[in-house]
Amino acid sequence: MAGLFKPWLLPGPATFVSRTCGAANRHKVVLLHAPFGSAALTDALRDHLMHEGYIALGLDLAGSALFSESLAAEVGAGSSSPASLATSPKLEHAAIVVRSRGPADPGLATFARLICRSPAGEGPILLVVSEDGGCTLDDHSVEPVRAVFGPLDGAAYAAAMPRSERPLEGRLIASVAIEVAAWDVSLLDRLTALPPDQAVRPDRCVESWDDGETARWRGMAPGWMHGCLDDWGGEPAEHALWLAANKPAALTKRVWRGQLAMLLPWIEQYRQTIIERERRSLKEDRLRSGPDVEALDWGPLGAQLERVPELKRLTLAFRHARNELAHGRPIMWSHIRQCMDAARSYVLL
Repeated sequence: MAGLFKPWLLPGPATFVSRTCGAANRHKVVLLHAPFGSAALTDALRDHLMHEGYIALGLDLAGSALFSESLAAEVGAGSSSPASLATSPKLEHAAIVVRSRGPADPGLATFARLICRSPAGEGPILLVVSEDGGCTLDDHSVEPVRAVFGPLDGAAYAAAMPRSERPLEGRLIASVAIEVAAWDVSLLDRLTALPPDQAVRPDRCVESWDDGETARWRGMAPGWMHGCLDDWGGEPAEHALWLAANKPAALTKRVWRGQLAMLLPWIEQYRQTIIERERRSLKEDRLRSGPDVEALDWGPLGAQLERVPELKRLTLAFRHARNELAHGRPIMWSHIRQCMDAARSYVLL
């Protein structure tokens, strides 16, 4: 998926990037706190600013690098003095995007203070993305990068993925991945790349998509500051790997919700199709389903149609799948394949 579609181009993230760059244009300096995904965010900010006509420069100060020396080396300036850099013609139309960790070094703090003194529309602008929230700048509040990715962003990202040769399989894998990944849209790549038997039950193969976070987050209280909690769909949601390390049952519930959204309408569609095609062979079951043939559930259907081997296999497979989902339990890929194969055989009758 790399290079095909960037998560920060999705509607929610793109709106945040545009708003942030607009604030930098107005106020000269913007300070963000992004405990996760800071590298991708700085890239997105730079890309947007370049499209706006800026000379967009990126500095990574997450290690031991100093701001003034790094900026002077980046533009080939003769002096690393913050005052010289703030008025340098080489930075007249520049946007400096900084990724930092820890407190602001004196050069960064001085540079920010000096560029704010120049008239609006003149001189460089500065955007600082702090990983740990330790960077503070005079007269500039810190904006948390929170609730940026929403459920519709996940759906849009999955929709841009290559189409599966088996549409039902692809839709099911995407539905589970969106529910499990929640606000970490980058996780969709790893989840959808799993083979089908793992992709529909990622809660049973965490080691296949873990990037090391389960060990780091095990025993830790969920918190946005640690990168394992964010808002998704208007509610706080823990990262899937935090759940794997601390609340595996909650991770399984996410898998169930992803399966339920895709499979339950599919199962119901086949129930109605069978009733329509086999109506002449069916009778109402007043005790279990009521007076209407259309209300026949999988149990009564199976009992009345068991004389046809293909229908017996189909009704048994779909009944088990529906019952498991109805009771809050996700099902295995092997059983989903049984339903798909039985449905295919019935359609070809």
